[in-house]
Amino acid sequence: MYLKIIFELIGGLGMFLFGMELMSSGMQKIAGPRLKKILSTLTNNRILGIIVGILITALVQSSSVSTVMAVGFVNASLLTLKQALGIILGANIGTTITGWLLVLNIGKYGLPIVGVGAILYMFNKTEKVRTKISVIMGFGFIFLGLQLMSSSLSPIREMPFFIELFQKFKVDSYIGLIKVTLVGALLTAIVQSSAATLGITITLALQGLIDYETAVALVLGENIGTTITAFLASIGAKANAKRAAYAHTLINIIGVIWVTSIFKYYLQFLDIFIDSKNHIGAAIAAAHTIFNISNVIILTPFVGYLDKVLQKIVKDDIEQGETRVTRLNSLMMTLPSLIIDQTKIEIITMSRLLQDGFSKVEEVLDVPEKISTYVEEVSNIEDKLDLYEKEIYDTNFSLLNKSLNNNLIEETRINLLTCDEYETMGDYLNRIANRLNMLYENSIDIDENRKKYLHILHKETLSLFVDITKGYETKERELFASGIKKYSHVKSVYKEAKREHFVNSDIHSRLNTGYLDVINYYRRIADHIYNIIENFMKI
Repeated sequence: MYLKIIFELIGGLGMFLFGMELMSSGMQKIAGPRLKKILSTLTNNRILGIIVGILITALVQSSSVSTVMAVGFVNASLLTLKQALGIILGANIGTTITGWLLVLNIGKYGLPIVGVGAILYMFNKTEKVRTKISVIMGFGFIFLGLQLMSSSLSPIREMPFFIELFQKFKVDSYIGLIKVTLVGALLTAIVQSSAATLGITITLALQGLIDYETAVALVLGENIGTTITAFLASIGAKANAKRAAYAHTLINIIGVIWVTSIFKYYLQFLDIFIDSKNHIGAAIAAAHTIFNISNVIILTPFVGYLDKVLQKIVKDDIEQGETRVTRLNSLMMTLPSLIIDQTKIEIITMSRLLQDGFSKVEEVLDVPEKISTYVEEVSNIEDKLDLYEKEIYDTNFSLLNKSLNNNLIEETRINLLTCDEYETMGDYLNRIANRLNMLYENSIDIDENRKKYLHILHKETLSLFVDITKGYETKERELFASGIKKYSHVKSVYKEAKREHFVNSDIHSRLNTGYLDVINYYRRIADHIYNIIENFMKI
């Protein structure tokens, strides 16, 4: 009997958590573009921030996803701490929708929902339709898991050991209230899903294993326990991201403190809305909703003060030696489309660094004496491009391990290939600067004829680079088509420069190696630009 109870309880909990994950990930895929639009409307208006938090959490059905997303955006400097606080407050309200879904008496329909969903999923090959079906299957698994947990706990009502055990967790004093609240927080921190522990709480109450007061106390604790996800996600993040995570915990702790201090009157207040004796499941969901709405109303005017307090508690990144060059981080993984868009912004920044390198090399071709000033700066650009590539690859390779649709996979692939080509171009620009520096330091002059070819190669390669960068940014296929012609022209200029060099060159001249290397590096840069063209033309 005990094994049967344990197996069914674990199986039911596993199905519930899997259903939540399936539903949440499916909703994120469907709502991804909408989430970006919602976030783009954010201002410092805290009320608007709260509304955004509610909408995001309602869409993805997970406050943990919303708060980790907010922490990630703060870490990437895409949101201010004040804006994130608004989202976090709104997420606390948005997550209460899940509680109302759990009290719907449709557990018996969970199995057929999963069955029909699985059949439709197997026979449908369209990715968008499959994503929508997975959301429906997620709902089915949630209700199936709840029903399994409920049936597994049913025999416990008649077992003296469990009756005695649950009687120890009663809210018969303030100490008892705190104990039960801490149990709720601990269980949620372990499971890392307030929806799961809320479902268990409702199930226990419906089976008569715990009374209404105990259930409400557990719900209060669950609001604290759910903050562990964002807290863990903030480890190693920037100062502002840590502040956002700490704020989430602090907001919920403050809420629990004021509610527990007036718990008796709070219960009386709840009775105004729903009769807990006849509708205990709905009453628990109402307790969850009213707690979070009340807490948001009370704490919203103090968001500015909370911001100031957290600024003092957590030291700034300058004091901690922050060295990241991009705004990308793993905390943004909850919204893949945003990582892809942000990656593109970072790669465009890489292109601007390259253009700066091109302009410095161009000045050196006109005035060789400037090489002593610019050679180190071009080297620094190359070093920075290396950092960009590493951070972009670290984040995007992690992204490819997630379940993405074909369009997002293709965009990620293009971003990574373009990033790699840009970083390699930076290497060749650095080599050009070093070779020109070597010639200058050894007092080896480049005659006017060779300078003419260097200028043409530089101008044509740069023109090709600018066009293809614009094409990458705007996805104008005409620019890639014309880029093929420009690439062919760069190759012909390279061949002519090489031929002219050998026709008019002393075979023992020290100019040979340096000059040939420079024109070859320009050709190699053009080759890497052409690789980008090929990648885009395959789409």
